[in-house]
Amino acid sequence: MAQSYLRTLVTVLFGLLVGLSYGQETREVKKTVPLSADGRVSIDTYKGSVTVTTWEKGEIEIFARIESDDHGRYAEERIRDTEVRIDATPTSVRIKSEYDKVRRHHGGFWGIFDGDWGSLPLVHYTIKMPRTAQLRIKDYKSEIKVSDLKSNADIETYKGRVDVLNLDGSLTLETYKGEVWADFVNLNARSSFETYKGEIEVKLPKGKGFELDADIGRRGRFDSDFDLERRTASRRDREYDYRGPVNGGGPTVSLKTSKGTIRLAQR
Repeated sequence: MAQSYLRTLVTVLFGLLVGLSYGQETREVKKTVPLSADGRVSIDTYKGSVTVTTWEKGEIEIFARIESDDHGRYAEERIRDTEVRIDATPTSVRIKSEYDKVRRHHGGFWGIFDGDWGSLPLVHYTIKMPRTAQLRIKDYKSEIKVSDLKSNADIETYKGRVDVLNLDGSLTLETYKGEVWADFVNLNARSSFETYKGEIEVKLPKGKGFELDADIGRRGRFDSDFDLERRTASRRDREYDYRGPVNGGGPTVSLKTSKGTIRLAQR
């Protein structure tokens, strides 16, 4: 009886230890390549995080950490099969989270009936790039933070969170239901923000002149710190349009939502 109890206890403890080990493995990718000051950076990812900072060097530093998003028994294999693809030239760098091997090895015909092949791993990027290079990010549900860029940025995410800090340039941003906070130190070209049912806050320098083009659906909400009393406002079937110059006019700021919330704030 005692031996049987001991065997059972050892089995349970072993199972607990194995369970704790699931998901703790990580894999790292590091690479630094030349990139011109007016180059382009493209990041295509699914989930995890993307942190972008800038410097004056003519190169880009890429660090990616791949980690499990669950505690399934195939976690280590999924991490191994997740790839970070980097295609680089002196003027363009493309970075992509590749899950093709994961889907092929664990989500094929037999994986459908296994029930334990689990979810795709997280990929966490830390990027340092030239301050004046252009940036494009395509994402599904990552946490994104971009700081101190002096150029144009284009960000698309389905339901991720986006923080853009101290931007000197322009921003094109689209999200279905994500949360976005964009802070401009200077707006020098057309910028557009669109969401179906997410939340967006755009902060511009106080007194900055711009041309407002806002299309707010009947279930959407729009708030502004800027004086829009003399702007053109119309109501069509409970939809609201705001068009006209603010503070004398300048680059266009386009805002669009069906049933989300957009706020224009002063810096």
